[in-house]
Amino acid sequence: MRDNLRRVVDYAANPEKTEYGALSQALHYAGNDAKTTLPESAKLVSGIHCRPETAWVDMRAVQRKFGKTEGVVAMHAYQSFQPGEVTPEQCHAIGVELARQVWGGRFQVLVATHMNTHCLHNHFVINAVSYVDGKKYEQRRSQYRELRRASDALCRAQGLSVVQPQGKSAPRPLYEAERRGEPTRYNRMREALRSALQQTSTEEDFALALRRMGYLWRREEGRKYATLRSVDGGRPVRVHRLGPEFDWPALARVLDAHYYQFGPHYYSLFGGYDRPGRPVCRSWAKVRYKGLLDELFGKPHLGRQYLYFRYKVQAKPNPRASINWPEIEAIWRNVERTLEEMRLCFDRDFHTTDEVEARRRELAAQIDALCKERADCARLLRHKAPPPGTAERRAGLTRQIKALRHEDEVCDRILRRVRATTACRKVLAEQARQRAEEKAHHRKRRRDLER
Repeated sequence: MRDNLRRVVDYAANPEKTEYGALSQALHYAGNDAKTTLPESAKLVSGIHCRPETAWVDMRAVQRKFGKTEGVVAMHAYQSFQPGEVTPEQCHAIGVELARQVWGGRFQVLVATHMNTHCLHNHFVINAVSYVDGKKYEQRRSQYRELRRASDALCRAQGLSVVQPQGKSAPRPLYEAERRGEPTRYNRMREALRSALQQTSTEEDFALALRRMGYLWRREEGRKYATLRSVDGGRPVRVHRLGPEFDWPALARVLDAHYYQFGPHYYSLFGGYDRPGRPVCRSWAKVRYKGLLDELFGKPHLGRQYLYFRYKVQAKPNPRASINWPEIEAIWRNVERTLEEMRLCFDRDFHTTDEVEARRRELAAQIDALCKERADCARLLRHKAPPPGTAERRAGLTRQIKALRHEDEVCDRILRRVRATTACRKVLAEQARQRAEEKAHHRKRRRDLER
């Protein structure tokens, strides 16, 4: 949490009329009476090396003593328990002991137990400046693991449950997209693996089916993990990260079951065009003639010729087939970007690159002005009672800034495309000049030989 001197002075002079600073706001939130008072009026707020009722004053005194009142002024940590697992007093006692073990040796800490949600949880507000030597709290990634180990040890000693890590978590945007069911890169890989697995019985056919869907399967004896990647590039993905059902031992069990049921030619009989779930015919003759007359009947003349041609080359068409290759999707993305650049050129009536650069300078000035206005709205929202309509105004400014930044990105793509095209034209002109010189040299040499 960060703060500045002006807000701290205003708050100290008249806290009723000014907004809370970052430190004072966190302390006020953590020590809120409505959240921390029991029916018996026993407040569950404690201070480590500071008094709960004057925690903000004590922490600011330490910061002023060592001349470190700016920048990061405090840390905010949390500790929660399962619903109904602990009593408020037990929850607070564990929080106080955790604060003593982790921060009590050098820092001031305010511990507050909240009961306003379905689960009891502790808030820790830690002063960023040490009262021992005045050094600031050093932020390291390992500190979260240390805090977690100490919390787990206290909970196990009390016979409480602890959270078991489930491995490396997915990035937040990817997690949200998969939760919403959006077609992410990994979801498409899962669909391709399921589709290939339903119609194959050997690993060779499995790799061939994935290749027809635009993916490259790789599994070697010297490699620890099987990987899958798109044929148009991209980093390979270890299939076990897509879920336990896609780990190679699980895939091998399904392939073996198909092999025992349908034999090694399950995929080659249908050429990869059979729909999953249809009964499989062991006889190749039945596969060739099955349903062909029904499909030919009632078709127009051109459709009959097409189906007959497919029949002659022993490829049965799939009426539900769809092209969903990553290469084609990449091509369409590039086409959409090009059309967007063309629309902007026509809308803004660009004729030279100087006009595009001038437009970029205008966009930069507009974005800076809007960002300053949005920052003012953000400061107003920190007040106890912000002016009405401030949140809506900030949301509108965010949308305007997003649109302007997108237009600036399109302008940048236009400039890069023009520069690349100009460089290519220069190279082509140089190559044409060299070819013309070579032809002139050959003609001159031929004339000399004829003489």
